[in-house]
Amino acid sequence: MISVVIPTLNEAEGIGACIGGLLEAAWGHEIIVVDGGSRDATPDIVRCFDRVRLLHAERGRGRQMNRGAEAASGGTLLFLHADSRLPAGAFAMIENALERPGAVAGAFSLGFDREHPLLRIYALFSRINHILFTYGDQGLFLRRSVFARIGGFREIPLMEDVEIQRRLRRMGRFVKIRRPVTTASRRFSARGILRQQALNTLIVSLYFAGVAPGRLARLYHCC
Repeated sequence: MISVVIPTLNEAEGIGACIGGLLEAAWGHEIIVVDGGSRDATPDIVRCFDRVRLLHAERGRGRQMNRGAEAASGGTLLFLHADSRLPAGAFAMIENALERPGAVAGAFSLGFDREHPLLRIYALFSRINHILFTYGDQGLFLRRSVFARIGGFREIPLMEDVEIQRRLRRMGRFVKIRRPVTTASRRFSARGILRQQALNTLIVSLYFAGVAPGRLARLYHCC
């Protein structure tokens, strides 16, 4: 069984569609939503779905995802953003990927819900199986035993998805599935595609240069 863990914070606009899409494909699997203190209708929407568990945790993706993993029953964990949609057949793809020799974890490539040449280029780069082209919105998956062995996510304000990859990729093979997770382009629409990508590149560069995640989070949210 795969346990899907979805961290939320004020995701009322899209969480219903996210869960609805999952329920069509997730028979025999588990869906856990961990809310970080939403002030909109997110928890109420989640409660409308009988097959979905709603948990609460202090705000912070790393903290929320750890809480979901602690409560999960499945032998495999899939961490999915609330504005992301899995491709058809995703659960079988995950199981097949983790059965490859030496595989410890993996993720999907990325697609967007909006057509734009720059977003298509960004999506193409996401097919590259490298830490610089793999982030949390691509659906990180791994065995629960591996997650426990590495101690879960670091509960840091930003870059928890990259930090856990650094440890996972040292453990063994990280698999990239070429079929894309489709994610919302709302950040790019709000800031502008070039500006958002420039900010993403700056944040990642500063992280690998040793800048503390707390400082990076403040920079990300103020720009």
